Amino acid sequence: MDTGLNLKMLSEKLTAYQISRAVDISLEKAQSIIDKKINYDEFDSETIEKLKNLNDKLNN
Repeated sequence: MDTGLNLKMLSEKLTAYQISRAVDISLEKAQSIIDKKINYDEFDSETIEKLKNLNDKLNN
């Protein structure tokens, strides 16, 4: 399933703390995004939507 979500870009532009606060996930999960140890499909649909919105804001 392609969501248009680019976790790599999030991890290149934001810190784990910033991601954690922006989408209301634990700092550990946010760090897993940066360390490329987690994929978007491991998140619930609400968090995926928040990550998409954050991704869109970074693209604009």
